[in-house]
Amino acid sequence: MVTKRGIVVKSVGGVFTVADDLGQKYVCFAPKKLRYNELDVIVGDKVSFQDLRRGKGVVTEVQPRRNKLVRPEIANVDVCFVVIAPQPQPDFYLCDKVMINCFQEHIEPVVVVNKCDLSLDTAREAVCNYGKIADVVTLSALDDSVNQLTKYLKGGKTGCFAGQSAVGKTSILNALLPEAQGETGGISVKSGRGVHTTRHSSLHRVADGYVVDTCGFSLCELQNIRSDELRLYLDDFVDVARGCKYTSCTHTVEPDCAVKLAAERGELFKPRYDRYVEEFAELRQQEENKYR
Repeated sequence: MVTKRGIVVKSVGGVFTVADDLGQKYVCFAPKKLRYNELDVIVGDKVSFQDLRRGKGVVTEVQPRRNKLVRPEIANVDVCFVVIAPQPQPDFYLCDKVMINCFQEHIEPVVVVNKCDLSLDTAREAVCNYGKIADVVTLSALDDSVNQLTKYLKGGKTGCFAGQSAVGKTSILNALLPEAQGETGGISVKSGRGVHTTRHSSLHRVADGYVVDTCGFSLCELQNIRSDELRLYLDDFVDVARGCKYTSCTHTVEPDCAVKLAAERGELFKPRYDRYVEEFAELRQQEENKYR
C-alpha cells in the first residue's frame, strides 16, 4: 500500500475526508490509538495515510501541530476571521475570548463586520474595541467586498471563521467560493439569536489557501490561561501598563494603575476594560473553585 500525505478537510463521526497535495480527496478512517488520545484527528491536521485505492484510506500518523483552537476545534490555523454583524446583536464578550485564544495560539485575528448594508454602527464599535490590536474589515456577503479576505490567505495560509450563528459566516464562504454552497439560516424570532445551520467544520480551497467553515456558537472558554496572565494577551493594555506602579499589576484593584486610569479618561475603550475585569474575575473564580 502506498503512503501519502494530506490535510484533513472534513470530519464527521470518526470519518475523515483527506485531500492530498494534488487536491484529490480520500475517505479515511483512523485507528482508535489515534482517535482517542492526544493525537485525535481534527480538521486542519496534516496527516500521513495509506491509500487503500478507490478513494479510501487509513490515517497512520498525525503530524505535529503548530496550534489548535478548541472552539471551534481546528488545527494549524494562520488567521481567524472573527465575524460579527448588526444582527444578531454583537457579543463582544465572546469576541474577546476568541481573540485572546488566538493570541495565545499565535493566530492572527481579523475582525470581520458583515451585513454593513444594514448599518455601519457595528463597524464603528468594532474599531473602538479592537482597532488598535487587529484589522477590522467591513463587508457584505451580498457583494464582492468579501474579496478583501483573500489577501489574508496568500502563501497557502489557512483561515477559519468564528462567531455567533446567523452572523453570515457561511454566506461569506459561499460568496468566496460559490461551489461550496453551504446552508444558511437566519435569526430565531423567539430568542433573537442565530439558528445553527453549519453542523460540521469543513475546509475549502480559496485562492491559494484554505478556509474552514465552522459551527456557530454562543459560548467560548479561555484556553489554559491563568487570571494573572490574562492582561498579557491584550496588547493595547500592555503598552499602557508600563505606567503602572506594580509590574505585576492585574489592572483591577491595585492603586496607581495606568490601565484603569486610561480607561477612565477614555484613552482606552471603557467597555473593553470593563469586560476585561469580568473575564479576570471569572478566571479567578474558576481557580478558587478548582482548589476547594
